[in-house]
Amino acid sequence: MAAGCGDDGASLTPVPPEVSAGPVRITTDPFTVTVDDEVVAEAVAFGVADPVDPDRYYELADGAGVTWRVPTRAIAASADGWLVLDTGGAVRLSPGPDAGSAVLEVDGQTVTGAVLVRLALPATPGEPIYGFGESLGGADAAGQWRQFQLRVDFDSESDTNEAHVPVPVALWPRRGLGAFIEDRRPGSADVGATDPTRVVMALALPERGPVRTHVFTAADPLGLVRAYVARTALPAVPPRWAFAPQQWRNEHRSSDEVRADAQAMRALGIPGSALWIDNPWQTAYNTFTFDESRFAGSAALLQELIALGYRPMVWSTPYVGDQGLTAPEFDQAATRRFLVTDDGGRALAFPWQNGPGGLVDFTRPGATAWWRERIARVTALGVAGFKLDFGEEVVPELGGQLFRLLLAGGDSQVMHGIYARGYHDAYLGALPAGDGFVITRAGAWGEQDRNTAVWPGDLDNDFSRHGGADGDDGERNVGGLPAAIAAGLSLSVSGYPFFGSDIGGFRGGVPTTEVLIRWSQYAALGTIMQLGGGGESHNPWDAALFAPPALDVYRTYARLHMDLVPTLYTLALQAGRDGTPVTRPARFAYPCACDDAMFLLGDALLAAPVIEAGATTRDVVLPPGEWIDVATGARALGDGVATTTVPAPLTAMPLWRRAGAMVATYARAADTLAAATAPGVTSYLDPAFGRELAVTTTPEPAAAEVVLHDGALARAEVVGAAYRLQFAPGSEYDVVTFVLDRRATTVPSVQAATGARLGAGGAALPAAADLAALAACPAPGCVLVSADEVRVRAWADAGQLELELTP
Repeated sequence: MAAGCGDDGASLTPVPPEVSAGPVRITTDPFTVTVDDEVVAEAVAFGVADPVDPDRYYELADGAGVTWRVPTRAIAASADGWLVLDTGGAVRLSPGPDAGSAVLEVDGQTVTGAVLVRLALPATPGEPIYGFGESLGGADAAGQWRQFQLRVDFDSESDTNEAHVPVPVALWPRRGLGAFIEDRRPGSADVGATDPTRVVMALALPERGPVRTHVFTAADPLGLVRAYVARTALPAVPPRWAFAPQQWRNEHRSSDEVRADAQAMRALGIPGSALWIDNPWQTAYNTFTFDESRFAGSAALLQELIALGYRPMVWSTPYVGDQGLTAPEFDQAATRRFLVTDDGGRALAFPWQNGPGGLVDFTRPGATAWWRERIARVTALGVAGFKLDFGEEVVPELGGQLFRLLLAGGDSQVMHGIYARGYHDAYLGALPAGDGFVITRAGAWGEQDRNTAVWPGDLDNDFSRHGGADGDDGERNVGGLPAAIAAGLSLSVSGYPFFGSDIGGFRGGVPTTEVLIRWSQYAALGTIMQLGGGGESHNPWDAALFAPPALDVYRTYARLHMDLVPTLYTLALQAGRDGTPVTRPARFAYPCACDDAMFLLGDALLAAPVIEAGATTRDVVLPPGEWIDVATGARALGDGVATTTVPAPLTAMPLWRRAGAMVATYARAADTLAAATAPGVTSYLDPAFGRELAVTTTPEPAAAEVVLHDGALARAEVVGAAYRLQFAPGSEYDVVTFVLDRRATTVPSVQAATGARLGAGGAALPAAADLAALAACPAPGCVLVSADEVRVRAWADAGQLELELTP
C-alpha cells in the first residue's frame, strides 16, 4: 500500500488531479474530500503520539499527548489507486458494490507515531443522524458521542457505557447518505457533539492496516438501512411463535410457581406462546441440568407448558465455573483450549456475578460442538429458546489501557466485535432451523444473522432517561422506558430489527402500576413483547403488586400485539430478506420534528408512547400526511412541524393509522401461536382460528392494498360510484373480514352503504345482527353495518373474492 508506493518507484503513476466515486470526490493538490457535494474540513487526519505508549488505549475524546496531522496534498500515486499523502499514510477511493456508492480506505501504517485514524463527514446543525447500533440515550445520535465497544464507566449505575451492540454505521435520512466503517478495531464517533457541522469517527491501532469505509446513497431512508445490511448480513428472523407475548420472572422458586403463571394467563385470557425460566434454574451454572430441589419434576413441567401452548425457554451464559459441580468441565475445557486465555496462554477465570468462570472460546475448533453437547441436555426436554446473558467480556481496553485476551480467532482488539457471533451461533445452531429463538444482550455488526432478537439488559423500572442522575450517589441512570424505546429504535436502523425490553424494567425491582402499563403499551407495537423484570414479578394480575387497571390494560395490549402477528410476521420476513426495519423512528422515516420516542410499525401505524410520569395528554408532531386516530376515527393532517396535544389517559397510548393504509390482524382471538393439546387452549395453528384475517382501513378515494406473508392480498378501491373489495387467498388466510371505518371516510358509497354483495350485481350477503352473529355466519359470508363501520366477512377458499358495498 503506502509503503509499497514509496519503496517501489516502478509502481508509481502520475498523481491525478482528482478521484471520484459515488458521493465522494478527492482533489489531490490541495488535498480535499467532498462528500454529498460538501467539502469536509480535515476529512482525513492521523493522530500521532511521541513517544507512543504501547499499552495505552488512545481515543478521540482524550486528546492528551495526541497531535493531529492533516494532509495538505497527495505526493504520489500507485497503480492500484493509492494516493500517498504528505503527512505519511495513504488513501484510496474506489467504486462501491452498487451505483452511487464508494469505498474510502485510509492507511496510517507509515505515519510515524500514528495511534488514531480519523475520518470526518458532513452534518448540518439540527439534522437527524441515525445508526451506531444500540443506544439508550436516543435513536437520533446527533449531538452525542458514540463508542464502538463496551467500556467500563464507574460513573454509571451499571459500571458500563451500555454499548452492548455497537455498530459503526451513520445514516443521514434527509440527505439519503450513509457511511459504514468495515472494521473491528475499537473507536468512537463524535456525532456533532463538538462541532455540529461534522461527524467525526476515529479508530485506534492504525498499524493493523487500512480503515475501510463504505459511503453509500439511497433514494429513501429505508433504502439506507437496506444498503448497510447488504454490506454485512441479513438478520435472522425469529420463529412466528416468538412474536406472541412472552412472560418470565426474575426468579422462579418452584415448578408450582411456573405452572401457576402459565395457567393464570390462560385462565385470564392473556395470550402468549413463550415462557422463560430465568436464573437460577440449574444444579450449577451451565450444567444445563435442572435443579430438581427447586424445579421438581422438571421434565414433566416442560411438557405441561408445551401442552398449554408455551414454548419453554431458559437463561444461559458462555461461562464454565471453575469450582463445584462444573470444575471438571472447566478443567476439560482448559485442557482442550476451549477457553479464552490471557496473553500468556493461561485460561482465565472471569470474576462474573455468579462466581469465577472460564469464558468459552467459540472460535476454537471443536468448542462449539462441545458446548452444544451440553445444550442438548435441555433441548431434548423441549426447551425451544434461550435468553443469552453477557457475552461482552472480551473487551479491547480497561481503564484506558489495552486489555489483551487471546482466542483462536484473534486477540481482544478485534474479537470484541466477533465473540458474540460465535456465542449466539452455538445456541441458535443447537435449535431446529427456523424454529429456534435466542434473545441476547450483546452483538456487533455482521452478527445479526445469528441473533434473532436483542434485549437491552437491565434498565431502570421508571421513566428516567439515560445519563440523568436522580440519586444521592451521583451515578448516571441507565434509564427506564425512554431508554428502552431509544435502544429498540436505534437498533432497528442498524441492522437489528427484532427487540424486546423487560416490560417494567429491572433495576429497582417491581415497577409502579403506571410504569408497567405505559411500558406494556409501547411493547405491544414493537416486535418482541416480553413481560418480566426485577423484583417478585411483573405479573399484572398480582393484586398485591399492581392496581386493577394493570390487568385490563395489559390484557388489551397483549391481545393487540397478538392480533397484529399477521402484520408483524409479514414485516419480519421482509426484514429477513433485505433488512428493512420493522419499527422505524418517525423522524428517520419522515422529514418531521417528531420527538425521538415516536415510531412507526411498518408504514401503517404510528405510535406515541407516553414517557412522562402522571401524564394524561401527549404533545405530538404528526409526520406529513393524513393520519387516522385509531381510538376515535378522527382524521388529522400532519405537517411535520406543528405540535398538537392529544389525550393520553392511562388506559390508552396515542396511536394512528396512516390514511389509506390497510392493517391486517387475526380476525379471531386464540391463546397461542404454538401447538397446544391442553383442553380449552386455542391455537392459531388450528385453521378455525388461523385462516381468518381481518383487514382494517378508512376508505379513501385512492386504492389501498396489503400483501401478507402467505401471499394473501387484500385490496379496496372506488370503481365508478361503487366501493369494491377484493381478496385473493394465500396459503394460510382464506377467510377475510373487511373492517371499513367510516367515521372519517370521504367516499360517498361507503358513507351511504347499508349492505354488501358478491361482486358487481351479485347476490346480497345476509345481514348479521351483531359481532357474534358475524363471527358465526356460514359461507359465503355476511355483513354488519353500524354508524361507525361496515364489516364484511366472506370466504375465498374457492379462489379470488370480489365484494361490493350496496346503498
